[in-house]
Order: sequence, then structure tokens, then C-alpha cells
Amino acid sequence: MHKLISNGARLAAVAAGAVFVSGCQIDRLVQATDPDIIGVELVTSPTAANALRVGTLGRFNANTTGGESMFLYGGLFGDEFGTGDTFTQRVETDQRALTPQNGNITSAYRGLHLPRIGAIQTREALAQYAPLAPAWNYSEMFFVEAYMINLLAEYFCNGQPISSIRDGVETYGDPQPNAALFTLALAKVDSGLTRLGSTTGTNETRVRNSLNILRARILLNQGNFGAVAATVAAVPTTFTWNQEHSLTARTPGVWSLINNQRRYLVANNEGPLQMNFGTANDPRVPTCSVGQAACTAVGLTTSRPFDSGNTAVPNMLYQLIWTTDASSVSLINGLQARLYEAEALNRTGNFAGALAILNSLRATPPGYGRTIAAMTPLADPGTEAGRRDLVFREKGFWLFGTGHRYPDMRRMMRQYGMTANQVFPNGNTWQINRAPGYGNDIVFRTPTAETFNPRVPQVNGEAQCIDLNP
Repeated sequence: MHKLISNGARLAAVAAGAVFVSGCQIDRLVQATDPDIIGVELVTSPTAANALRVGTLGRFNANTTGGESMFLYGGLFGDEFGTGDTFTQRVETDQRALTPQNGNITSAYRGLHLPRIGAIQTREALAQYAPLAPAWNYSEMFFVEAYMINLLAEYFCNGQPISSIRDGVETYGDPQPNAALFTLALAKVDSGLTRLGSTTGTNETRVRNSLNILRARILLNQGNFGAVAATVAAVPTTFTWNQEHSLTARTPGVWSLINNQRRYLVANNEGPLQMNFGTANDPRVPTCSVGQAACTAVGLTTSRPFDSGNTAVPNMLYQLIWTTDASSVSLINGLQARLYEAEALNRTGNFAGALAILNSLRATPPGYGRTIAAMTPLADPGTEAGRRDLVFREKGFWLFGTGHRYPDMRRMMRQYGMTANQVFPNGNTWQINRAPGYGNDIVFRTPTAETFNPRVPQVNGEAQCIDLNP
């Protein structure tokens, strides 16, 4: 496997806006050559340009399904996961009481930018050194860039800068409202589709389907519900782009943080929407507690979480979607296309069409490598609020742990008029019976690392958002 870091620490610095200046330039005293690190300046051949592409995909994997990414933090902030940890960074995230200095969030924030920058540099390298590379190579990088920009807008507050680096020189971006980021992400998707053209083949189909599914997700974020169905009409439900994992490369993030490290646990009825992931006995989100046969079968024998001495923390509730360190994760798939269609149909007044999609999925569940038992059909709740809640509940169970739930919760406020207390866990008790109660945060704030970006306003050494609206 190629291990590739574009321009080393300099890329990481600009990606999060963190540029460190030292008068004594200690780095010159401790410089060492790392044979695994390939600088962009060393990419001077078609083989090296392709290696840059592979390395960017590796970073994309590591910062989505293959690590403690915003997928995990969003689920912790929302109602998918609870913390069983002693670390303040995870505790305050679960409690909705974030600080800008949260180092874990800062690392995940950088992780959104690194593949984004890598995708841009890969396209430039391909254009210069591999002009005969297939179009899907370029379009795949447009997908990576657009995916990360969309995540920035879905997870963070209004006011995220899009910085860049060219020929080793950093260019700082101005803070942008999330609406502008969604527009930018959509433009990148469309550039990828245009570059791909009408060419066919296995990779062309994979990239085209992925771009169209992402396009539909962005359209939902923009409130352009009428354009969703046509965007994904040609995407088959059976389509999936799986991210591969292994103990020797990178393990599935949800498996690692829950089943292996016990830092997280599956949440159950946490919040007013009563998403009973732990007790629903739903085949889409299988769970188990120690002593149950399902836990024993996969070697889960420790009942207490990492914070084992705190009696206020409940016993472990494990997930059984990804059961080993080598479980693949379906990052983007036809299931998402159908669920996006269902939401859009309901929002435009066609709940009958939405219900037909939801029940078709329940009758023939797409598992993408795992078997999901058929489920009984749903009935029409009969009210606008009930239909909305049903659609989002189905999305929550189908897409558990894949970075969709928190953005959906945020959109419930932004596009459906719900309040924070109608959507997010809240009240005087936090995670069953821990004190103090929940905070009031609904978005992730710009990390303190962005104070190194002179274009980002700051107060008392903290980077400022444009606003904290959903």
C-alpha cells in the first residue's frame, strides 16, 4: 500500500490554518528523511501522479470510515452514540458543551481538509505528468473534494475557510457561509460529471454513481427537493462503493471505538426523537450486551466501558454491523439514493411515493455484504409531522454510523422548522444519570487552530464563526 503525504507538514498546516513560526527554527536541527513521505515536488512521472491519487484515497478512507472522524463525533454529538470514556474531548462532545480547543475535533477537522487538498494536487499532477490518464481518475478526485466540502458545511458552523496550497505556498481562504460551501461542493460534483462524460466501464460507473448520489445529498442540503429524483434515477439500489479495512492498515472507526476500545457505546432513546437503536431489535442496527449469544459469538466479553469505575456510565451496548477489524464499510450506495428520493418526495407532498420506496427497501433489504432480514411494511402516520419523523427514523436506522444522522438532525431544524429541544438530546440529566446536564450547542465551532489564518476573525484567541445557526 502506498503511504503518501503531500508536502508533508506544510499541507497539514494549511489544511487547518495552523502555520507555526519559530524564531530559532528548531525544525532545521531535527530534520530527518522519512522514506515513506513523498513530497508533491517529487511527483514528476505518471506513476508518481497515480501514487498521489492512491494516497489521497487512503487519506479519504482514514478520515471517513477508517478512523475517529466526524462520522463518530457527529453520532456522539447527536443521538447515535454515547460516551463510555474518561477523555474530556469525547465527554464534552456527547454533552453538547464543546470548547474550541477540543483537540479531537481539531484533528477530525484537519482530516476533512487533507483529502480535499490532496484531490486538488492529484488533478494537477495528473494533468502535468499523466495527460493520458482516464477521465475517471480526475472525476474521482472531484468526488473526494466535493465530499469533504459538503461534510464541512454539514458539521461545522457558518464561516469555514477553504484554504489552498500551490507550489508550497499557502493561500488562506475567507470564512464562507455554509450555503456557499454547498454551492461549491455541487460545482465540484458537476465538474466531475462533465469530465467523465458518457464513457462507460466499471470505474466510470462507480464514479458516476457516486457523484450523482453525492449530488442528491447536496441538493437536499440546499432544499432543492424537486431535483433529487432525476439526479439519482439511474443509480441502482445494488450499487455500493465499499471502503476496505484491515488491522494492518486502518480498521473501521465504529468497530474500533465501540467494540475494540469501548470508548463509545450505542445510544438508546437518547433525545426527544426516541431513536431506540439499542432496544428496537431492528436488523439494520443489530446490537448486543455481554452475556447474549450474539456478543459471545464475536468474542465480546467485557461489560464495562473504558470508564469502568464510573457507575453513572451504563454497561456496554455493542454494535454488530461491523464485527471485525477487517469489515468493509459501504461509504456511498444505492440505498442512500433511494432514501434521498424518499425524503424529497415526502417534502414535495408525495408521501405515497416516499412510503412505497421505504417499504420496498424493507421488503428486500440491501445489505452490501451482510444479510438483513425483511421487515414488516410501514403504514402512513397520517400527519405531516408523523410522516417527517418516519422518513428520518428510517434514514437513521438504515444509515447508522455512516455520517448521516447528525447532518439530518441539523437539517430538521434548518429546513423543517424544528427547535433544538425537539431534535437534540437535552435536559438536566445527561446520558441517563450523569451530571451536569446537556449544553446548548447544535453545531461544531471553528477550531482554535484556524486562528493562524489571518482572514478568520478571532476574539480572545478563539476563531469566530459567522453564526451558530443550524
